[in-house]
Amino acid sequence: MSTRPYVRWREGGWIGWRADGTQVDLAVLARADTAPVRRSRHAQTVRLEGPAGVRFVKTYAPPDGFRATRAFRMGGALEDAGFGVPVVVLLARRGRAGILVTEDTGGTGLAAAVERLAGDRTARRALLRALGREIARLHTAGFVHGDLVPSNVQQRADEFVLLDHDRTRRGRWLVWLTGRRNLVQLGRFVIPGVTLTDRVRVLTAYTAARGFSRRRRRRLARWLVRKTIARRCRIDRIPVGDAARVGFRELMRSGGRFDPMRADGRA
Repeated sequence: MSTRPYVRWREGGWIGWRADGTQVDLAVLARADTAPVRRSRHAQTVRLEGPAGVRFVKTYAPPDGFRATRAFRMGGALEDAGFGVPVVVLLARRGRAGILVTEDTGGTGLAAAVERLAGDRTARRALLRALGREIARLHTAGFVHGDLVPSNVQQRADEFVLLDHDRTRRGRWLVWLTGRRNLVQLGRFVIPGVTLTDRVRVLTAYTAARGFSRRRRRRLARWLVRKTIARRCRIDRIPVGDAARVGFRELMRSGGRFDPMRADGRA
């Protein structure tokens, strides 16, 4: 649990923990049943506004309620380790269902933050290097994020805020075994303004912060290219033969033939 003070909370069959000094607006929570949702594999998230401001309500249907508890505990562990995470207002369970309410981080999504700096190469490069160092710091501290995609990374002032921790794990052997997948999760997205050289900057900053040798860095780079191509082909339904023919640079080029945001498709 986070070092932030929490008190026991019970209402409507829900039992859990509420951040001390905050109020839970039950009317706001009730609207979560009808508000527009952002669904993931295990949960649905709604953005709600109430007297206390913007909050995000993430609900886990049975039997996945345990994931709310896991996200709460892992977020607290990350916070204790010095990482930016959303403030949890409420964690509660009802049977095998779960609910997690967090405050708005007030930051900017990673993709939007990078795109906003399109006209300032120096600032964009600094942001991407800082991103590489932050991932390295995450792994050095023994954490592997469960879904390190751009939408789960917020840039706020001079720090990053990491979201969505119901699949985040901690363990140095896990970092050794699966940590590099975070680089694939983050790197398989085509982001406006991000070039192949920018991707190399993230990797270079990461490997330097981890103290990797040149040989290990090159080995990791080759592995990342293979895995990123494979993931893009699988998720974005790109023929493997097409990806092999055009190469990694063209496959990941913003505004290119394989950019998912192109209105005219890949023809």
